[in-house]
Amino acid sequence: MPYKNVNKKPSVICISATDPMGLSGVHADMRALASMDVHGMACITATTAQNERGFYQLNPVSDDAFFSQLDALVGMANCHVIKIGLLANARQAEILITHDVFKNKSIILDPVLAASSGSIEQYENRLAGILNLLPHVDLLTPNMNEAKALLGAEIDQHESVEELAQQFLDKGVNATLLKGGHTDEPSLDFYCAQDIQFYLKHEIFEHQYNRGTGCAMASLIAAGLALGATMGDAVTMAKMQMQTGWQSPFCVSQNNGSLGFKKWMTAEYCSLNEISQLDVNLPQVFKAQSESQLTFPACDQPLGLYPIFERASWLERLLPLGIKVAQLRVKDLNGEDLKNEIQMAMNIAKQYDCQLFINDYWQLAIECNAYGVHLGQEDIDDADLQAISEAGLRLGLSSHCFYEVARAKTINPSYIAFGPVYETQSKDMPWVPQGPVGLSYWRKHLPNKPMVAIGGIHGKRFAQVKQTGVDAIAMITAITEAHSAEEAVNQYMAEFNHSSAY
Repeated sequence: MPYKNVNKKPSVICISATDPMGLSGVHADMRALASMDVHGMACITATTAQNERGFYQLNPVSDDAFFSQLDALVGMANCHVIKIGLLANARQAEILITHDVFKNKSIILDPVLAASSGSIEQYENRLAGILNLLPHVDLLTPNMNEAKALLGAEIDQHESVEELAQQFLDKGVNATLLKGGHTDEPSLDFYCAQDIQFYLKHEIFEHQYNRGTGCAMASLIAAGLALGATMGDAVTMAKMQMQTGWQSPFCVSQNNGSLGFKKWMTAEYCSLNEISQLDVNLPQVFKAQSESQLTFPACDQPLGLYPIFERASWLERLLPLGIKVAQLRVKDLNGEDLKNEIQMAMNIAKQYDCQLFINDYWQLAIECNAYGVHLGQEDIDDADLQAISEAGLRLGLSSHCFYEVARAKTINPSYIAFGPVYETQSKDMPWVPQGPVGLSYWRKHLPNKPMVAIGGIHGKRFAQVKQTGVDAIAMITAITEAHSAEEAVNQYMAEFNHSSAY
């Protein structure tokens, strides 16, 4: 009888070559996947003869050997992602495209055309195979040299990174991660899909122990997908893990080595550790370089209970109780009526020394000289963040996942709101509730940034959320739909302040 407590581990199929030094190819794939607690399955395309002095021989497996490996991997449970590295020839690409193992999988393609140790033979044949695969690929991860080789005569030396990435989408690729390797900014990558584009950047680490980095990056993205992340999130998670790898290299000879990945810290693991023990670095994520150069004032006083109201009348009613931060979120007014409501709310907030954030309407907030603005991630692209900064307004940003938290941290707002902690009644959200454990995970990623918890918090949940160490707890219906809003405010404020004393 099967052991009933066996763990169903997510898996990734890695299709690549071996490296006798154990630093690149399928060896790098397996190290990267294991660091994310994802199981790696392998289909070998070739054995290679290479070391730090050069690349000597590519030894493709036979078609029969390639077929039989793929046949053995058909129907594997918990395996929905394929990562492709070095293909030995165009025939292997043809076999893959028509094979059953290829069906209903997310395909990550790292188009290996050369090795760190030197050039690889059968270049044109392998290039043709990669080009045939492109319409079937969910994410392509070339460095700049590989991108130029794949685009060939179509490339214009004056084209921007964005234009190059878009050319791959025109060829049928769903998304491209154009890596900064072999450029003047090796730590800067560009992600491009039809619905979203952004840059990722981490610190530059100068050491020679960098074999297999391209293989590892693609495999880490595949691991993120296997764990259930969206593509944008998986790319951000991979960039985080790559930074820890760069920080912890290992060598097998004086000048030959690779990245030493630490175990990916899950929410459950992080909840057991102190902030100082968390060694994970969020990359900078931005759509324009200027986003990383903005400054917003800090809040003037501690936040605490953070009610969100739809009318100024709620402020007039409840601010006398001592609330020091609140948000006005109006959804059914416009024009002069909206402006008058915002101005009225601001006047009441100033009377009671309350830090009032205006939701969404950043232009009116600037015009009315508001204290602060709160924006959702969907609003950032349309808002003029530079204008908000120059006006001296505080900025609060919502975030729900790795990509959004990383982008929010890059913009460096006055606070970052994270949620939903629990299911919400006031707003439909596509994100899975994180619970106190997930909230604790992000609190520890952002130890120096004021953090607001939001989403479905009421009753006994309030104390659980406060124990994560957040600076504020946002509440809507738990106050506005309470039998007595005044009693609810007094209760939650007392609970927040009491738990802060310990």
